Amino acid sequence: MIYYVLKMTPVVVIFSFFSFSLIRTQVFSKQKKRSNRKRERLLLAFSTYCLWLSFFLLVGNERLQMGGVILGIDTTLADWKLNLIPFATVKAFWRYGTFTGMFLNIFGNILIAVPLGFLTPVLFRRLKDRKPTLLLYAVAFLLVETLQYFTGRSADIDDWLLNMLGVFIGFVLSKKQHRFLPEIYRR
Repeated sequence: MIYYVLKMTPVVVIFSFFSFSLIRTQVFSKQKKRSNRKRERLLLAFSTYCLWLSFFLLVGNERLQMGGVILGIDTTLADWKLNLIPFATVKAFWRYGTFTGMFLNIFGNILIAVPLGFLTPVLFRRLKDRKPTLLLYAVAFLLVETLQYFTGRSADIDDWLLNMLGVFIGFVLSKKQHRFLPEIYRR
C-alpha cells in the first residue's frame, strides 16, 4: 500500500498544485487579494489532500490490488459490494479478517477523514461550527460511498460512520489546537 501511495502522490500533488494555482488566479482572484501567504499554503495543502483522497477513494479495487494495496476482503464475493447494516463489516473484520485488513478498514477510514475535520473550520468561516461541518462531510462521504458502488468498490455504511467519526475527531482537535489560528487562516 505504501508503494502505491508513494507512486501516485507526486502525480496528484503536481496536478493539484497547477489546478489550484490556475483556479485561484483565474476564478477566485478577488478572494485571493484578501488572503495571505499562510492561508494560501494551507489551502493548497487542503486542496491537494482532497484531490489525493478523491483519487484514492474512487479508484477501483482491481487497480488498487494491482498497485499492491491489501484490501483485506475477497472482492470476488457477491455480498461485499453493498452493506447497509451498521457495524456488519466491522464485526466481520473483527471475527474473520486479518489484523492488517482490520486496521486498514477501521482505523484507515477514521484517519483519512481527520485532516478534513481539522482544516475545514480553520479555513472556512461558514464552517466554523460543528453542525455545518458535519453536514457537509455527511453528504460528501455519502456521495463518495455511492460513487464507490459504481466504480467497482464497496458502498458500506460502516465506512461512512467511520469517516464521520474521523471528521468529528478532526473538528474537536481543531478547536483544541493553537497552532493554526482562525484569525490568520480563515476568511
